[in-house]
Amino acid sequence: MSGGTKRIYDARSQYTDRTKTNENSFSPLTVIMKNLDTSLLLLSSKEEPVVQQVLNHLADFARKADQNIEDLKEQNLLELLVYKDLFINADSVIIRRFTLYLITVLMDRTQLGELQTEQTAQLLEVGFRFYLKEIDEFCIEYLTYIINLCLRDPKIAQNTLENVEFLEKFKIIFISSDNPDTVVNSIEAMHKILQIQSAKEMLEFTALPGFPIDRVICELTNDFLQIRLAAIKVLKILLADTSEESVFEPLHRCFFVLQQLVKAFCANPKAPDALGIIEVLATALRSEKMTKLFFEQNLFDQMVEHLNEDVDMLAPEVVCTIISIFAEAAKYQYYLARIHSARITEMFLKCLLKSKPEPSPFVIMGLNRMTVHPDALRTIVAGYEHGVLDQLVALVQAAEVSIKTREQAAEFIGNLLVSSFRTTADQLMVMNISEALAKTIEQGLPELSIDLILSVLAIIETLAQNDEHRKIMGEYTPLTEQIAQLLMGSYAHSILVHNIFRCLCTIVDEEPVREILMKNYIVSSIKRALKSVSNLVKTAVTNFILQTTRFNEFVDAYIDRGILEVLMNFQKHAFCVSTWGPAIESILAKCPTMKFCIRNHLGFTDVTAGKDFYVSKRKFEDFRCFQNILRQDCSPLETVLVVNFDRPSADERDLICVPLHCLHDIDIGGDQKWAYCKRPGDRKLPEFLEALNETLALNGLVENPDKIRRSIDFENVAKRSKIIAEAVNSVMSVDIKILDLNTTEECSRHTVRCHLENLRHVFHTNFIPLGEVQSGCQFERAVLFKCFADQIGLPCTLQRSVDGRMLYNEVPLPLELEKDIHCDKKTLKFMPWRMLRPTHIVDLMYNIGELYPMQSRQALQYLRLY
Repeated sequence: MSGGTKRIYDARSQYTDRTKTNENSFSPLTVIMKNLDTSLLLLSSKEEPVVQQVLNHLADFARKADQNIEDLKEQNLLELLVYKDLFINADSVIIRRFTLYLITVLMDRTQLGELQTEQTAQLLEVGFRFYLKEIDEFCIEYLTYIINLCLRDPKIAQNTLENVEFLEKFKIIFISSDNPDTVVNSIEAMHKILQIQSAKEMLEFTALPGFPIDRVICELTNDFLQIRLAAIKVLKILLADTSEESVFEPLHRCFFVLQQLVKAFCANPKAPDALGIIEVLATALRSEKMTKLFFEQNLFDQMVEHLNEDVDMLAPEVVCTIISIFAEAAKYQYYLARIHSARITEMFLKCLLKSKPEPSPFVIMGLNRMTVHPDALRTIVAGYEHGVLDQLVALVQAAEVSIKTREQAAEFIGNLLVSSFRTTADQLMVMNISEALAKTIEQGLPELSIDLILSVLAIIETLAQNDEHRKIMGEYTPLTEQIAQLLMGSYAHSILVHNIFRCLCTIVDEEPVREILMKNYIVSSIKRALKSVSNLVKTAVTNFILQTTRFNEFVDAYIDRGILEVLMNFQKHAFCVSTWGPAIESILAKCPTMKFCIRNHLGFTDVTAGKDFYVSKRKFEDFRCFQNILRQDCSPLETVLVVNFDRPSADERDLICVPLHCLHDIDIGGDQKWAYCKRPGDRKLPEFLEALNETLALNGLVENPDKIRRSIDFENVAKRSKIIAEAVNSVMSVDIKILDLNTTEECSRHTVRCHLENLRHVFHTNFIPLGEVQSGCQFERAVLFKCFADQIGLPCTLQRSVDGRMLYNEVPLPLELEKDIHCDKKTLKFMPWRMLRPTHIVDLMYNIGELYPMQSRQALQYLRLY
């Protein structure tokens, strides 16, 4: 070519000397190292062959002996591998596999407590990053295992829910993987995540798109036992949610899981995971939708058929576990007939009697639910002859039996008492159930659960409905004593205290029960209950007070030992307790003395007969002052009138002698001794009553014309009132001047005061028997009128005036209106006394026996208000 033209090819005249190049190159270097520390230094090398060779040696070293793994842990190999990110940054698959294998081995030999949460979180974070980009199947298998181990820490598992990218790939790999190890570790990791979630979090987690629930269900029939066991654990958690929003809301999925469970069980009822499948199936059948599918799709028949075929080959305890699914299904009454027809009731009874050392709780629960079906109930009752009831009672009182089984046994006995009372109750009484229940309650809290105690108390309540049984239980005093002791230690549980008081109400009719309660500080327990912050407890104890004021010993205890005081002083704290006020009135109704002191009023139903009735001339703002006088003081400042028709002379035990050295300024003649008495006898009062009855008899007014108890003789109310008023006047008119109603002059109060002063000297005390009072004004006469009226059955009140100085009486005398059916005397005479209303005031001072309409001028004049 001509000059300036570029040549495309030039012939070479010189070539590279390859021999010289090879001689100058770096030849391979082989170094033999037998020191572990030195070998670990090579992990920092950037040469993949070097790193691969070191990792290979470390893997062989770890396989030789467990102690070698401990040596690697001491060298902090785990932290080194995580820090260097070898299994993420290495391009070589072999390096990544070796690295993950070593981490797996080290983690497998590491307990949860050995690693700090920060270390676990760091390892998991590196694992997540690798998991998201790794495609090698072996690496993913190792990574799944490592993640599964890290999730043992609940804090780590909780944080996993926030890693959305990981969860998405986790679901994809789990659904598509054919590697058994990857599958089992994925399911176990899912189980750990579900365990730490609340119900709401679990619902959100399982509602994520593509949640692999169907894959988990499929694995129930996997050939590998470990996978089946892992799937069972996950399903047991998920099936516990029976809400409509759960992952098992679609019917096809419900049927699929039931079908898989039945298929897995029927394939091999003796397999190691068979009992686990039964537990999951029992959990599933807690849902009515699942139970309906179970019966309608004939899965129940399939289970029963296989169970009957294999029942002879299976151990009794295995059979008893299997029938737990029928115990759950028995919750729905619609299927009880099919369950009983399949002879499941007999299976339950057999398991109850033969299970050693104790039957499972669901065996008794199944029997309890079967009692709704009549044929099943007859079968159970027929089993009494074989010791069914004996076994149940033994379970209830056996401390070594699990508390859940004891609870179910006690509940079952209570249910049998309701369903078949006569047969069950008679059998229990023959077995001396009182002793068994006493021994059970004696174990106390916390040995017993609250549910067990409540069931035991329910048994006592049900048996006590029969008078004969209640009497037998009442005579067995240790039972009552244990209940009282239990009450004192149960105030931390309001529901328990409530039920104990309710139980005591059913047996308190028996006298031995009342005696034992008094000896076991029932009053102290009542005080504590009244001061409780729980309205449930306060309602229960006030109801108990209402029930027990029928008995004088309880009424006396409530008044003398401070119960009434607590009720009165804590009324403002009991505005939500409807029985608080009635409890006060119930006590006061049985003690007219305290009622009149507190209320300053006695109504038609407040009867003064039957016990001492004390009325003080003084009006007390605080009833406790009067209580102290009755308890301790012998000489109150004001006279106290004592009414009693049944004690002609004082009891010697009530007399209190005054020592002679205390009588300095008193002239004592002869051997006269001074004694005073707060419960003096009254010889004259019965005589006055007898004279009154004779007068009424002469006038034909002793009994009501219809001779009906508690009926009201309105026709003769005025006549009887006048006769009683005249009898009162004849007793208390000594030195009393009868004045005109219209006069402003006061009655002879001074005469009465002097007369009472004289009586105080005679009796050496201010407690004066009413029959000894011969001079009286409105105050004394009103008391005697009320007492006479109560004795002969005339409805009458006793009312204290506002200033406290005057008492007066009111009687009911209907103001009949013409053609008013509501005021028909024929109807009103049968009206209960508590519904009567006072209409007239009785004049005892001026126009003896006259009745003045209330608010009339005469009534106001009588009360000195006009």
